[in-house]
Amino acid sequence: MSDEEQPPEPAEEESTESVPPLDDHHEEAMKEMTLEERQEALKRSRWNVFLYLGLAALMFGFALFPFPFTASAVGDTYEQDLGFVWGPPLDGEDFTDVPIEVEITATNPPANPNARIAVYVLNSDNCLSSEILDIKRDSRSNPTHDYQFQISDKAPIVDEVFVFEFDVDGGGQCLFAEYVDNNDRGNTLSGAMEIDGSMWPNQIWAGIFALLFLGLSGFAFIGAQRHGEGVKALTEPSKKTTEDEVLENAGPTGPPPSAAGPSGPPPAAAGPSGPPQAAEPAAEVAATEPVFEPAENGYFFRKMPDGTYDQTVYVQAEDGSYVPYEA
Repeated sequence: MSDEEQPPEPAEEESTESVPPLDDHHEEAMKEMTLEERQEALKRSRWNVFLYLGLAALMFGFALFPFPFTASAVGDTYEQDLGFVWGPPLDGEDFTDVPIEVEITATNPPANPNARIAVYVLNSDNCLSSEILDIKRDSRSNPTHDYQFQISDKAPIVDEVFVFEFDVDGGGQCLFAEYVDNNDRGNTLSGAMEIDGSMWPNQIWAGIFALLFLGLSGFAFIGAQRHGEGVKALTEPSKKTTEDEVLENAGPTGPPPSAAGPSGPPPAAAGPSGPPQAAEPAAEVAATEPVFEPAENGYFFRKMPDGTYDQTVYVQAEDGSYVPYEA
């Protein structure tokens, strides 16, 4: 038979068996673990919790650690090349911006009542280029996110502190601070100041890793809880007290159901065949005192006159009396 005449091979039947969920696989794997394996897994999970918490704390420390800087005077202007500021490469004002705080102390401000402190933070890789003066002029009239300009709202006095806050994108940043005339902000005034600045370039990068490690520590804690429950189930299978075990084996707590009465009158009794006999003694009076019935392992239950049982477990003392059992 030629290849063309050969019947086609039957297609493989698709497996109809359903794949159990991942959680079921995990549960089955945990059930098959021995006590030693569970204890080892519990130890690893606990170490993972502390490890990830430590890494999260370290990353949070990096995120909140400020990088300090100062500025030196060049003529009447204080300048500082902040260098390349680490930050996400996202243009525009957003939550990924790097915060910069500039604290300026007016140690020797000018006597001009129109004097103000002006601060520039300009996005540039060359703080000494000839274009910086043009950029500063444009930022005074039309500040942008890349070329920011702020000015104090009053004339400084000696040792007065002014704080300026900026949010910048990652990249090269240049800082300039100077005294200017508020009526002509391009006119620089002579004076002295001290500048202490801080920036947080690792806020976003380290913060993301800190949240990641914090989430991993949460998953490790859940795993440690599950392994801990498994170890506890194997090492402490039952914690029932002796009293609980006796109560489980106790008799009924109520009287038996009453039997149905006779369905007809009693048969007539035959007459006496001889002289009358003495009357039989009266039926015994129903017991009015509780009765102690023995249970297993030397314990007793007290049965009340109405047929119910006291749920307290009793033991017999040396003098023959019955006292409640104390665990």
